Amino acid sequence: MNQYIHDQVIQRIPDGSRVLDLGTGDGALLERLLRSKKESHGEGVEKDPEMVARCIERGLVVHQGDILDGLDQYGPNSFDYVLLIGTFQELLSPERVLRESFRVGRRVIVAYMNLAYWRYRFQLTWGGVSPRLEATPLPWYESPNIQFFSVVDFREFCQAKSILIQDSAFFNSFGRVRFMPNFRSREVLSVLELDGEQTAERDEP
Repeated sequence: MNQYIHDQVIQRIPDGSRVLDLGTGDGALLERLLRSKKESHGEGVEKDPEMVARCIERGLVVHQGDILDGLDQYGPNSFDYVLLIGTFQELLSPERVLRESFRVGRRVIVAYMNLAYWRYRFQLTWGGVSPRLEATPLPWYESPNIQFFSVVDFREFCQAKSILIQDSAFFNSFGRVRFMPNFRSREVLSVLELDGEQTAERDEP
């Protein structure tokens, strides 16, 4: 993901937070986060054994396994923040993962590629080919992404599932986007919460 995304994630997480990073990759973000946030605790879940080994070399606590399998070991409200940075579009069942993320964490931070970015529209409309995203510039048959959606699609999804978008930031290769984000932004970061009724249900003993 864009370096701006990592910067924004770190800015949004207070000192002393408990963080679970789903799809940790090589651990670069989690390591940076823990170094910059005082008295914070962080763990990760990553399915690629080579990446897990790199995380361990960094001194991180990262469990190998599928994201959902990795969440089974955690009780309700084990974390303050759950991170899905660049992995949300690779999930076979994103709704189920979000539901489990809200079970173990109070807030979820999601970062994703916006399929309605103008360059991707151009590739599809004028080139007649599936867009190749900069983060994973692979042909469609090799790409790990199986969910393709826009900023508007994601907002509609959250509304339908009673998930509140507490904050969002939009970016392209030049930096932050503040005008026409569905057209001009390539990557998006959103901080999510459950609405009041669902939060009460989750916190019931």
